[in-house]
Amino acid sequence: MKDDTRKIYSLSDLGKSLRSVIERAYTSTYWIKAEIAKLNYYPRSGHCYPELVEKTGNVIQAQMRATLWATDYSRLNRQFTEVTGDKLREGITILFRASITYHPVYGLSLQVHEIEPAFTLGEMALEKSKTIEKLKKEGIFGRNKELTFPLLPKRIAVISVETSKGYNDFLNIITSKSNSYHIWHYLFPSVLQGDKAVEGILSQLRIIKKTASRFDMVAIIRGGGGDIGLSCYDDYKLARETALFPLPVITGIGHSTNETITEMVAWSNKITPTDVAYFIIEKFRDYEQRIDDAATALQSRGMLFLQLEQKQLAGFSGNLVRGATHLLNLQKSRLGDNIINITHTSKYLQSAERERISALAMQITVRPAQSLFKQHCTLDKQLLRLLSAAKARQVSAMNRLETLENKTQLLNPENILKRGYSFTRLDGRSIRNAEELRDGDVLETQFHKGKARSIVRK
Repeated sequence: MKDDTRKIYSLSDLGKSLRSVIERAYTSTYWIKAEIAKLNYYPRSGHCYPELVEKTGNVIQAQMRATLWATDYSRLNRQFTEVTGDKLREGITILFRASITYHPVYGLSLQVHEIEPAFTLGEMALEKSKTIEKLKKEGIFGRNKELTFPLLPKRIAVISVETSKGYNDFLNIITSKSNSYHIWHYLFPSVLQGDKAVEGILSQLRIIKKTASRFDMVAIIRGGGGDIGLSCYDDYKLARETALFPLPVITGIGHSTNETITEMVAWSNKITPTDVAYFIIEKFRDYEQRIDDAATALQSRGMLFLQLEQKQLAGFSGNLVRGATHLLNLQKSRLGDNIINITHTSKYLQSAERERISALAMQITVRPAQSLFKQHCTLDKQLLRLLSAAKARQVSAMNRLETLENKTQLLNPENILKRGYSFTRLDGRSIRNAEELRDGDVLETQFHKGKARSIVRK
């Protein structure tokens, strides 16, 4: 059964009631701090409906929608850009004054009336300081600056917008020297400011890294735009990729104040794309000047060396003539002395040879008789030695023969029998082992005197 006492409200009634309560409770404006999670700007109408969040780490603690009508958005965005150098965008924290409204159809909303750019500027500066400290703590802040810059940067990877004035200025300077210097460049197009710049530049840097061996350096150049939209260059991921890049990175993003972190960690930071181009050209001019200086020094030293060699050659020529004349005279003198010495020596050798021949003739006459006498004496000595040796051998042989005869007599069986031994035979053969005998065998025993027969019983 239905309860007819219930009071039923329509959704619009409830919405109007909430609107009435909120308008009575929140009658003034409030200063609120929040992060823009999504800007939701509609260029056609000019209105902006930011989605605001408050986070603790990555956890969202609160989330509300705000409203900026076209006139308010245009005014506040212009003021914000003039102070911070950047437009209102997603990911930044703002301090704003707003009133709280409720609409039965659109729900709760914060109507933004004023934004404090100085607060956001301070937040951005604080975030920038933290990023710099983080890079230094990781030990990579100056890593790209430690790379050795190539002597001649002939192959350049350029990250820029093809239609930008800065890129065209860069090309005009590089190509104007194409006849003198061979510089090759390749464009890696990317958005260079605003929210999409970070991912665009990172993507192109990663592509270049894969073919790093084909390039000598990387140039990130951007022309025009002043300081607006440069906060992307303070992004930690972009700065870290630049610091760790294997090639020297030169930046020229077109502003002279408030240096960004990416510019700080790059190998070198130039203000404009033209400055980057002139920096590259200057490297070639420096090398050219070094070659010219070396050629001049080489030519100067060559002339000096040639003069010195000519002077030394002239001195050597005079010394050679004088030395040759002196040597020729010295050799003539030595030749005369040698002729005299040869003459005297020849006469002396001739006389000495005559005396030696005479002595040899005398020796030939006397020496045969002496030699024959010596041979006779030697033969007599040898004969005496042979006779003595033969006699000694005969005596030795007789002694050995006598010894053998004595031994033979001792081994004679007759002599053995005389000492009391006897021989026992069976059928004429000697018995050495009793196991050879059988009962009834007739044995014959030989004594020194006489024989005896016996029969084996056991």
